[in-house]
Amino acid sequence: MKAISISTQLLIALFLIAAVGCNKDDDFLPSDLSDFYRLKSYEVGVLPESRTVQVLFQATDYYEKGISTLTEDDFIVTENNGNIDSEADLRVGKSTIPFSLRTVLLLDITRSVEGLVPQIKDAAKTLIQQKLAEQEIAIYTFDAQTVEVQVFTTDEQALMNAIDGIPETGLVNSTNLYGGVIDVADLWEDNYAIDGIVDGSLIIFTDGRHNASQSVTLTDALNALGGKRAYVAALNSPDLDEGALQSLAKVSERYFKADDIAGLEQMFIDIQSEIQSLATSIYFLYYQSPITDPTPFENDLKIEIKNNVNVGADSRIIEVFNSEGFGN
Repeated sequence: MKAISISTQLLIALFLIAAVGCNKDDDFLPSDLSDFYRLKSYEVGVLPESRTVQVLFQATDYYEKGISTLTEDDFIVTENNGNIDSEADLRVGKSTIPFSLRTVLLLDITRSVEGLVPQIKDAAKTLIQQKLAEQEIAIYTFDAQTVEVQVFTTDEQALMNAIDGIPETGLVNSTNLYGGVIDVADLWEDNYAIDGIVDGSLIIFTDGRHNASQSVTLTDALNALGGKRAYVAALNSPDLDEGALQSLAKVSERYFKADDIAGLEQMFIDIQSEIQSLATSIYFLYYQSPITDPTPFENDLKIEIKNNVNVGADSRIIEVFNSEGFGN
């Protein structure tokens, strides 16, 4: 009995320690998140002849929204535990890398939105008016079938004309939502590399649920999307399948819902703002390494942001680069 009592006491103590630890984790989150930064590394490269180290990465906030305002003075760069100083000519820029921003607009025009299509078209036009000059947009509609309305273009007037041509009557009572996602998912391939960036997004508008074919499933649509980014603009209705739509959006910040058609325009504006903020939060950092020994060697690189209150693994970038040929 005594042994059982001691074991029980130890077990209770372990539970109490775990509970206290959980509370500490909750308490550790700063109340002010304005200095909370997440960093994600895409690629590290070197130019041996000039001893240049290059890093492509992204900066986001606590909610994983893009941050585009950082400059050289905001970063601490460390090579082999030594700070990179002013002699290294540290630079942070974006203009030197070819950048393609691609957005696919997939619009539900089934019979349930008949009578609302003019407002849907107006909302889509508002999104286009907010686009970046280099942003390519493609437009597709779906009911029982997926229809190509406009291939990728940066031409704002061509996009406006394409939207004007979307039918407003004679709509079909069948929603091939998953099929539509599958049909457009391969229109772009994301690529984040020093020699070129392709940053794509899918925007889905719907007020219903997939009902066209039981042989095409949510899993099929998710598999087609893979790691690609999708936003959902949902119009509230009795048929709305929020669970499936939230799965397509993957994270709550990319799922938007309006209670009526009047809210659609603001949803599109908010989504476009999200796309822009992420696109402009990709940074190209480069500097001249002090290493002059051409012998192949693996070097440690760390990039941090000053006064960052994030203490997680994504608060910094830790990479390795080889300095073979440096100093030749």
